Amino acid sequence: MGTTGENSERRLVPAPGDVLRGTNGISVAMLDAVFDASPVALVLLVGPELVVDHVNAACRALTRPDVDPVGQRFADVWPTGDPVVVPALTNVLATGAGLSVDDYIVPAAGRSRRFSVQVKRVPWRRGLALLLAAWETSDTWEARRAAEAAADAALRRAAELDAAVDAIADGLVLYGRGGEILRMNETAKRMLGYAPEEAVSSLAERFEAMRVFLPDGSLMRLEETPIARALRGETVSSAHVRVEYQGRSLWVLASAAPVRGADGAIVGAVLTFSDETALHEMEQARDDLVRMISHDLRTPLNAVYNQAHLLRRHPDDAARVEARTNVILKSCERMSAMIQDLVEATLLEDRQLRLSLEPVDLGELVPELLERFRGALDTDRVKLVVHPDVPRALADPERVERIVVNLLTNALKYSPPQGDVTLEVAANPEGVALVVTDRGVGIAPEDMPHVFERFFRARGARQPEGLGLGLYITRLLVQAHGGRVDVSSQLGQGSTFRVILPAAVALH
Repeated sequence: MGTTGENSERRLVPAPGDVLRGTNGISVAMLDAVFDASPVALVLLVGPELVVDHVNAACRALTRPDVDPVGQRFADVWPTGDPVVVPALTNVLATGAGLSVDDYIVPAAGRSRRFSVQVKRVPWRRGLALLLAAWETSDTWEARRAAEAAADAALRRAAELDAAVDAIADGLVLYGRGGEILRMNETAKRMLGYAPEEAVSSLAERFEAMRVFLPDGSLMRLEETPIARALRGETVSSAHVRVEYQGRSLWVLASAAPVRGADGAIVGAVLTFSDETALHEMEQARDDLVRMISHDLRTPLNAVYNQAHLLRRHPDDAARVEARTNVILKSCERMSAMIQDLVEATLLEDRQLRLSLEPVDLGELVPELLERFRGALDTDRVKLVVHPDVPRALADPERVERIVVNLLTNALKYSPPQGDVTLEVAANPEGVALVVTDRGVGIAPEDMPHVFERFFRARGARQPEGLGLGLYITRLLVQAHGGRVDVSSQLGQGSTFRVILPAAVALH
């Protein structure tokens, strides 16, 4: 009985290697159970013909539905018809080198299913076989593709948003909760000119590097700035301020709003701003024009009005009539000159003033002009110096006359009553130079940048008459000729204005 029991135990309990080699019915049943329980498609292929020996349900679902795969060659039941499959499997069987495929496509029921495949050589029935395992990755692949498509779409939308933000003419800055700069568009980078280390500094540190003024001229405090208010939860619209930063002075129109998270908490702020400097200058020019019309033009007009009334009282007094008529004529001339200045300034600004350029000998033209101006200007105080070897200038004689008149008028006005003014005509490496020097009050350093601006009149003039357009028109006329004009001055010692006009090219 003992012997019989021992023999029976040997038959019922296989050796460990018997399970792989399938040496009895129990081990085969266990293999079938393992195969059928696996969600991974499993197939055991034996012999050089790669005949299907064992296959589980998951794998049966992938083979031809009209053929039982067991006992059939793998090539006859595998539906893909892929010509590289069988040679690849044969190579694994022959060499023992494993095979791994991450994305293998299997056609099934009118659609494609994706699998990861592993193939290994294993011992079986005292020989060798191939164990092929395949698990479906279709859902994972679709999810990954959807995620990649979503990522691509997000990147595309981000790029579109970046392009749209950078295309905005206004500056746009996105701030974090603590006032740190998270993002600036190209306009903001250009206008602010922050270095990388400045962009990451605190709001207070950046504010200390600039001065911000309210429209009334008072300094703005940090807590009053649009971005500080936005970080406190306020929405600020169209705040008009003047900013002095890095040697520049800008008028800025700023708006800011808080950025809130899903819970409503403030997580940052956004600031938009536009450079209103040009618009502010236009408004200033408009105000100056209104002032000029209401005051400067009205002054000679009032003189005409008053003298005309006086003439009516004494129409038969020849001496009084002549004197008052002269006052009326002089006032009309002043008004005409002011109106002409306005017209010329407008034409020059719009580039509608046409020049008739020709070779001009300024050594001959300037003395003629001084004789013609006698009576209209105090030319006896003008000392003319014409240097030798002055080339001809390429210029419009009529406009050169206006340039000379404007420079001399300005020099005489800012000089002592008996002070001399020097007018030089000289050669210059860039062409021909007209240099006007006075011994007058000079120009204050703070006024120097504004001397050639429209409607500007420096302090210290004996006779603050005219519209303040003479030097402005002079600059535009010189630039229209392709030349340049500059000034040097010292307070109490006088000023020198230097005009350079291009030389005419000799024709051969």
